[in-house]
Amino acid sequence: MRIEKLHLQDFGQFHGKDVTLAPGINVIYGANEAGKSTTKDFIVDMMYGIDKSRGIGARFDHYEQKKPINGAAFSGAMQVSVNGASYLIERNFSRAEKKTTVRDLNTGREVALQAPNDLLGSLLHTDKSTYLNTLCVGQIDATTDKEIADKLNNYIVNMASSRAGDIDAVNAIMELKNKKKEFSNKELEARQQELTAKLTMERDFDAELAALKEEYAKVEANMENGKADQLQFTPIKNASAEAAATEEPEQEELLEEEPLTKREQDIKMLQNMGKRSILDNAFVILAMGILLVALFVGIAYMIPVSISAVKLGIIGVGVFLVTLTLIQVLIRRAKLHQLMEEIEIEQGFEDAKGTIDSEAHRQAITQLSELRMKEQQLVNARNEQEQLLLEINQIREKMRSNAVEVAALDLAIKTIQDLSEEIYDSFGSVLNEQVSEIVSRITNDKYTEVKIDDQLRVMVKSGNSFISIDYLSTGTIAQIYLALRLSIANVLIDEELPIIMDDIFVTYDSQRLYETLNCLGEYMNRQIIIFTTNAGVHDMFGQIGVSSNLIAL
Repeated sequence: MRIEKLHLQDFGQFHGKDVTLAPGINVIYGANEAGKSTTKDFIVDMMYGIDKSRGIGARFDHYEQKKPINGAAFSGAMQVSVNGASYLIERNFSRAEKKTTVRDLNTGREVALQAPNDLLGSLLHTDKSTYLNTLCVGQIDATTDKEIADKLNNYIVNMASSRAGDIDAVNAIMELKNKKKEFSNKELEARQQELTAKLTMERDFDAELAALKEEYAKVEANMENGKADQLQFTPIKNASAEAAATEEPEQEELLEEEPLTKREQDIKMLQNMGKRSILDNAFVILAMGILLVALFVGIAYMIPVSISAVKLGIIGVGVFLVTLTLIQVLIRRAKLHQLMEEIEIEQGFEDAKGTIDSEAHRQAITQLSELRMKEQQLVNARNEQEQLLLEINQIREKMRSNAVEVAALDLAIKTIQDLSEEIYDSFGSVLNEQVSEIVSRITNDKYTEVKIDDQLRVMVKSGNSFISIDYLSTGTIAQIYLALRLSIANVLIDEELPIIMDDIFVTYDSQRLYETLNCLGEYMNRQIIIFTTNAGVHDMFGQIGVSSNLIAL
């Protein structure tokens, strides 16, 4: 692409400004703030457009800086020649009315763009970043030696990695390395150690639970056996109560196959009599004896016998019989009382045994409760251990996944680095040769050979050895920087885009400027547009016999 005419309709400080450019070298001269950088920006913006920033920074971005001062429409036009055909590019830069049209001046037809407001793919094939980092050279006078060297080395890495300036391989590698930090296992390893310390792998929770259940079953069995072993004592009841409590007494008696013992008969009699009877009262027995004696006395006096001896005999016999009966009753009463005492003692033993059994039952219940509590504690501890193992396994899986991601990132980094070396090998020798030739001319053969080594470091030959450009003067580094840019452009940019230099000769002395301009006039076959405050640049081109077009702003 060769620029033929510029029409700055409304752009920055210009309104209706026309500039005509020659095919070769153009020197655009103007004092400070005459609009040189504005004109340079207009050319680039006509080629690639202006993207409006967003946010707070939008108030100071390139779009705002180049808006027309008079507040008019934000537009312009540029006539170019591409492969022998002339085209008119018209742009409206206003964000609200952004529009780009390209018209073929030979046919008058509008050229269809592959993307709205974008010349790439139609008139242009080099992206904006690559162009700005090669053929469009801005002011570098404020940059220190080290900063220039770093910028140069960084750019070489990018270009060697991708052959495109907008793909930053250095930053890509840095981003990949930063990405690796996201998959670091350091915190996961610390967490794994913390969880592992809480594990009690030596405990067999299932065996402990089985032992507890076995002990629980034994306590339950003992409780059941204790109930079965209790003596069943039947308290003494009266006959009516027993009859009421028994549904089929006659049937039970029929079922008795063995006769009752004397003791069992006495117990049954006591059951029929109840715990208390009139025989329990000694006064009642004596009263009954006296009544019986009185009965015999009465009978003796009632018998119509006048013999006193007979009556006394009847009375004596009666007294004897009553005495004998009373003695037997009292003996029987004593035996029954003894039997009752034995029964009461047995009942006391049963009550005591019942009390003991109740205490044992309570202890068994307490023991069962404690066993259940231990069982729950064991279950909780086992569940906690299982959760720890689950989290540890999850951490291990995450660590394995992170290791895969890190391996992939390492592979990506190595691939970029390998590609850098491969691409360097593919055009490094050509680049070195061109850079060396240009540097040799512009430094008047002071530095005749430049090498970009396998580590992408720029070295210049000084004497019999190569030294880093860090050791060179600012002016020499600037010359090498320019030579490198132009050499990269020759290697990577196929289309003939114009070379733009915006006041880059500020730090050049007259000898260095003469050598640089002489080199430009002899080796550059592209259209060259030089913006400068030095009017002597045009005269110097004349001195070396190179034609140049002088344009005053």
